[in-house]
Amino acid sequence: MTFDKCLALAFSLMILGQAYLVRRYVGTWLFPACIFGLFWFGYTFFPLAILFWVPVNPYAIAFIFLCTVAFSMGSLAFDWKTAFARNTWKRETTAVVYGSRFLRNVFYATTLSSLLFLVLNLVVQGFSLRELFIDLYASASAYADLVYSESVKINIFDRFGVVFAYSGAILGGLIFSYSTKKARRFILVLSFLPAIFTAVVQSSKGTLFLSVVFFYAGILVYRLSAGNLYLFEKGNIKALTFCALVLVLITTVSFMSRGLDSIEDSEEVRGMLLARFASYSSGHIYGFSDWFAFFIGKPSAIVYPHEGTAYGFYTLTPIFKMLGSHKVTPLGIFDDYYSYGDLLAGNIYTMFRGLILDFGIVGSVLFMFSIGFLLHSAFYSMLCKRRPVFGVALFIFAVAYFYNSFIVSLLVWSNIYVAFALLWTILQANRLVTQTDGHRLTMVTEVPALS
Repeated sequence: MTFDKCLALAFSLMILGQAYLVRRYVGTWLFPACIFGLFWFGYTFFPLAILFWVPVNPYAIAFIFLCTVAFSMGSLAFDWKTAFARNTWKRETTAVVYGSRFLRNVFYATTLSSLLFLVLNLVVQGFSLRELFIDLYASASAYADLVYSESVKINIFDRFGVVFAYSGAILGGLIFSYSTKKARRFILVLSFLPAIFTAVVQSSKGTLFLSVVFFYAGILVYRLSAGNLYLFEKGNIKALTFCALVLVLITTVSFMSRGLDSIEDSEEVRGMLLARFASYSSGHIYGFSDWFAFFIGKPSAIVYPHEGTAYGFYTLTPIFKMLGSHKVTPLGIFDDYYSYGDLLAGNIYTMFRGLILDFGIVGSVLFMFSIGFLLHSAFYSMLCKRRPVFGVALFIFAVAYFYNSFIVSLLVWSNIYVAFALLWTILQANRLVTQTDGHRLTMVTEVPALS
């Protein structure tokens, strides 16, 4: 087992190594292939190293390494030196485009609308604000029971609440950098307020973490447009640490609302919290490893169902359902629960399980190469154009796709398509509003903080 774990760690380090080679080639970490590689280095190395005694199939990590290499190879067809040189032309207009009054007003409208829709959804489900204030844990636990028993009443308010929450987080990230320090605090709170509401009231942590990624992706777009090619800045470390602590606190509250608040033994509560944090942070790689072992004919903890080729269903579920597919998927896409003792338990198998079921092992690698080529093509266009719209929207959702890949393909949720279309529309409208005579942009009265 020790040899297998060390070999798996070696493949994980190779994921980082290939990302570093791309960084040396293009000159920055702020690049799709590098970001994807960094995500998957983190998603593999830390779970493997921290839970060193938990068995893993190294071939599963080798497969992920091949997918990251294939994705990175999709970037080799472009002249990145020229693209980044052309990107510097946007410096003069960046603050005007992403600091426009129109974008700010839409940001306020989307976040406040999201909160309104989320409250209306609670009313539809039979809850009242009075119940939330009197006993938050009980209400959150009751809502979670509705979700996991699949008894939630489907309604438009819930869908729009999530879509607007994502849009608000993205717009908050775009306008954040061109704001005064006082305004930044307000933007930060308002950007995440709908997502925090869902995490605490509905025990849904996914919307919160995805909103954080969307927000930071918006900041990265502004940095790129301003000619700042740093993925992280030294001044951000303190802020990121604080945000991480806040996320841990909110996640803990969300866990407690799932029935732990009724347990009186503090030691039992701590043990269950530890298991849930371990499962949510590390269960994906061990679950996928076990399924991959079964798929290639190696010993596994679970006997998984044999499925035929799905031809893209697990990667692009809403499109297949729109075309008439009647294939039914459980709430978590897969209903096989991998577990290891009392520490790990869950049905998260990364997007790679669905990818292999869709296209096979070789087909999955070719798919990642194709996606890499398409996303880098859009990124190249975004750098070269003076006022990109589609490329900006696609880059933001690509970063979210990278993040979400440890769970499942981001494209299995229909609200993502709606959120993308909404963002594209908002950015296109902002482009038209801030344009004068087709050449100049209107000036913004606000002055950015010097920090």
